[in-house]
Amino acid sequence: MNTSLQDTTAEWIRDHAHPLEDLRPVVAAAKAAAVVGVGENTRESAEIDRHRVDLVKALVEEAGYRVLVIPDSANVAERMDQYVLGEREDLREVVLSGWLPNRTEATAELLKWLRAFNTRHPAEPVRVVGNGPRQTEPQDYDRVLAAVERIDPVAAAGIRERYGVIRTAHEVNEHIQIHQGTHPGRPFAELAGEALDLVRVLAPEPDILALAEQILGFHANSVAAGPDFGEVSRAIAERIAAAHEESGRKVVYFDGFALTGVLADAEVAISPGKPFATTGKLLRERFGEGYVSVLLAFGSGTIRGGLEIPEPAEGNVERTLLEAGAGGVLLPLADGGWPGGATRLRIIAGVYDPAEDGKHSIGLPSLPEAADFLGFVPVITQTRPFGEVAAAQ
Repeated sequence: MNTSLQDTTAEWIRDHAHPLEDLRPVVAAAKAAAVVGVGENTRESAEIDRHRVDLVKALVEEAGYRVLVIPDSANVAERMDQYVLGEREDLREVVLSGWLPNRTEATAELLKWLRAFNTRHPAEPVRVVGNGPRQTEPQDYDRVLAAVERIDPVAAAGIRERYGVIRTAHEVNEHIQIHQGTHPGRPFAELAGEALDLVRVLAPEPDILALAEQILGFHANSVAAGPDFGEVSRAIAERIAAAHEESGRKVVYFDGFALTGVLADAEVAISPGKPFATTGKLLRERFGEGYVSVLLAFGSGTIRGGLEIPEPAEGNVERTLLEAGAGGVLLPLADGGWPGGATRLRIIAGVYDPAEDGKHSIGLPSLPEAADFLGFVPVITQTRPFGEVAAAQ
């Protein structure tokens, strides 16, 4: 960025910045909207978690939002929904059954708060919906194994061997195992397919065969198997639209910004060279200004296991904010006044490598078109897993 544009941008930021805790601009825009998408450029920041939770609370209390769409499966969301409705008490089990990035103190806090809100507002409770269909869970493998071992214990040993390998994906995703160098070698979808063939030979009850088929589907559609992110985005957009239309209520949805941002040709590091229209883009096409996009980003800091995230490179929007001296700020962008042009944004996911920091970003042809609001945290610390919190209490 040239010096003149840098000065202009820094001045614009100073003139337009709100304190990060001042959520009034977002709430005001949300009152006239149907869906708010809260997109994070990392799911591993305690500070971004804190702001997301506060934002969801404000949207519920002050703007009438009554559906929360979470980045998780329908079965996990159903348990969360039952908890916030007061139909179950096992918060620990509910949180720890979720997708790995959701097993946090922040998730537990939000669910407890929603439960208390629903107790006070029984006529208009907040409901929880998943952004994905039902997915395989660890107990599904156990059900299949128990059934096939009753039929033929010897033949079942081959199924058990394969399931013993691939069920590790429920603790460390397969693509992260590959990134970390701990993957056993053969694709999990291949092993799941072989296990399914063995199950078919044994001809168990139809529901057991269906579970084995679902296990294959889980691994065949994982990130490691190279999913079509365009199709993923479309499916999430349809679920969000259905949640709004079926309930007649406003929806707040949180996920990675590579999905919630309004981008026609997004690319992610795990699938380079395969641009796709984001969920946010599809929702903007459906709802127009009724879809509000909020970006939560950061400058540098520490995430999982002490992994250090350096300051962003030149050309990144986060670098622009740091050079402008921005602290924890919230910037309204929808008025089109942002003086900068095309820029980039880091996306810190499970396969992030600080040595290749430049690869972990997406292009933003227009920041104000991709997001209506930008919340920024200069320095972050890692999230706190809920299991550690519970164990310490």
